[in-house]
Parts: sequence; C-alpha cells; structure tokens
Amino acid sequence: MSLIKNLLSNFVPVRESRNFAPPGAVPLNVNGAELVCDVDGDEHALINIQGTSPVMTITFEGSVDGVNYFAVPVQLLAGVGGTVPNVALAMISDVLAATNTLRVYAVRVGQLRKFRVRITAYTSGAIDVVVRADVNRSIHPGVNDRVSSPLLVTTTAAVGVAASLSLPLVTGLRHYIDFIKVRRSATAALTPSATPVLVTTTNLPGSPVFTFGSDAAGVGIDQEQTLDFGGAGLAAAAPGVATTVVAPAYAGVIWRITASYRLGL
Repeated sequence: MSLIKNLLSNFVPVRESRNFAPPGAVPLNVNGAELVCDVDGDEHALINIQGTSPVMTITFEGSVDGVNYFAVPVQLLAGVGGTVPNVALAMISDVLAATNTLRVYAVRVGQLRKFRVRITAYTSGAIDVVVRADVNRSIHPGVNDRVSSPLLVTTTAAVGVAASLSLPLVTGLRHYIDFIKVRRSATAALTPSATPVLVTTTNLPGSPVFTFGSDAAGVGIDQEQTLDFGGAGLAAAAPGVATTVVAPAYAGVIWRITASYRLGL
C-alpha cells in the first residue's frame, strides 16, 4: 500500500501489486513443497516459474477460508522448453519436463483468501516460483474474455463400420462443447426403412441423440446434423470423464463426426 496526495493535498492510499515467493527465495524441490499467497482483495495474478531441470507435476489451488483448498484453473501466458500448452487451454495442473525453463500462468483470484502452487509429484530438479497479484485486469486475454476453442477432434469410419468419437478425460476438468457435427455419406444406394438410425452421446446433459431417417438415399448423397451450443458452450455432465458420440454400423454409409470443445471446471 502506498500514499499519494490528491489535488487537495490530502493523502490517498493506493493499492499496489504484491509479490509472493518462498521464504528466503528457496527453490521448491521436494514433493509437497508449496508457495502459499495471501490474495485477499486481489483480482488476478501471474505465476512465474523458472525451472532447473524440473521433472515434476505442479497443481494450482485456492482457498476461501485459508485452510481448505480446491482446484483453480489457470491459463498459460508464456513458456519456454518442452511441450508448451495451448494458451487458451484451462488447466489445474501441469507436468513439467527437464527442458522446461520458463512458465508464466494467469489466474483469477478474486474472492479467494489464499492461492497456492504445490508440487504433487516430484522426481527431480527444482523450480523458483514468484506470484504477483493485484486488482488490475489480467494481461491474458483468455482470462478476461472468451477465446477461440483450442481443442477439436474428428473421426471417420470405414464403409459400413460404426464410428465412435471420444473427448479424452482430463482429471478434475469438464468438457465445454461448442458444437458436434455428424455427417452420413452414402457410398451405395440405401434401402428405406421405418426404423431411424440413432447416433447417441454420453456424458452430456439430457443425452442428446442425432436421428437420421432410414431413407432411400442415392450414392454420393450426404446428410449432416449439427448441435451448436453457442458462445458459452454446453457443459458436460461430469468432470474427469470422457464424452463420446457413437454412430452405429450402417451398411453403405461412411460416418464422419467432429466436435469442438474447451476445458473448465
């Protein structure tokens, strides 16, 4: 906290950014080592990690009462070395490799009393951690506003073979689906039937189903159906669970399924 004088020469307190680092700036280099920050009153924070051959997993957690902690999502702002995560991808932990020399993450800490960075799976190396928190708008655009979806998966089956698309599970995080597209391509003349063909889903609220009529489609005719969930997306029913879209075997048909999604709590 600083003091400045206003135009009336009265002293006015000014809230400044605060830096947090381990006591004595000792590197974190053992399982369970952590940096705990008192962020009461702050809105956003940056987490700077300098690595010295760090082979470990770090987690990001917040606390309302200062005692009990829960996972808090962060987003990468900058990284050097190893596999650098997508800057639009929310994460509650990160696996560091020996070549990771720099990681900078952005996080919302408003309404939290404490925030911590903790080593949960240590093999070797060390990290120097500094957290800078304040009331200013985050420098990371994805923390303030919605950004483009960073993840898209697609699958194409062979003729007459069932297709299954799976959004892989990420422990502690939930899929937020922007859209799912299912395309049926006829490679042969299809025989009409009164029984519809159903493409089913799992881990989505209400278990939505794509219904394709068993029509007399000619060779080369495509049908496509889309579930578009708008800007906010549809939250999967459960975190830490794979979300799937399954199309049955259908003689004379090629299935192609595409889904775009993000991760969050």
